Amino acid sequence: MAKIIEIKNLNFQYGNTTIFHRFHLSIEEGSYISIAGNNQSGKTTLIKLIAGLLPSKDTITIDYSYVDSNRIKDHTKDLGIVFGNLSTPFLFEDVYKEMAFPLENLNYSIEEIEHRILEVAHLFKINKLLEKKTSDLTNAEKQILLLAIAILHQPKILLLDHPFSMMDSKTKQFIKKVLKDYQQKNKVTILLTTTNLEDTLDTDYLYILNQGKIVMEGKPLLVLKEDTLLNRLGFSLPFIVDLSCKLEFYELLKETELDMDRMVNTLWK
Repeated sequence: MAKIIEIKNLNFQYGNTTIFHRFHLSIEEGSYISIAGNNQSGKTTLIKLIAGLLPSKDTITIDYSYVDSNRIKDHTKDLGIVFGNLSTPFLFEDVYKEMAFPLENLNYSIEEIEHRILEVAHLFKINKLLEKKTSDLTNAEKQILLLAIAILHQPKILLLDHPFSMMDSKTKQFIKKVLKDYQQKNKVTILLTTTNLEDTLDTDYLYILNQGKIVMEGKPLLVLKEDTLLNRLGFSLPFIVDLSCKLEFYELLKETELDMDRMVNTLWK
């Protein structure tokens, strides 16, 4: 499968602080990749570098074309970007206008804009938000809106930095399923960064980033079973994974189970 994002020998620093030194990463087209790391590990900086928001000096390519802050417009149509910290205010008071704006910039017709907004609103079940003010939204609703806006123009790549941090468990599970289904149906490449290992369970491959270096990688479940090393790095295992591993150890489960209902049914047999 083709490599849609390639990072080779990336060096980056803020002032005298080195964030990345000879950093390498390849991401296959159509894959769902997660990068987990604690604060200051370099996750958000990496997303900004891939997005062209920071200079990368010809070390990052998207579809074999170099990405750089001087050529950011070259990849506008390819990328959907979400930063979950909500530090950047919305441009418009109305949710509908906020969703329409990026499509207007890409010269979509009025009919196409309305169709895409209604289609994506239905997908995320946010139709009722279209008549609201952005200032009246909860933090979770704001994050969902940002995710909806990110896929409006049907990008090939989604760069998601802590996109679920304001959501409760039930909302997060629904949105994660929406994204997973959308990714598989449309063959979109997703790069997700998070501090919460639970967010990585739906992804195809997991990298653990620590101080600008990849220290662990593999299928999420295989990485998460290395609980001793993860604990040393300051991570806590997701409850369902921790419980399942302990039940496997005591031979009460034959394999790791991530669905609580199925786990209970298996234990009661």
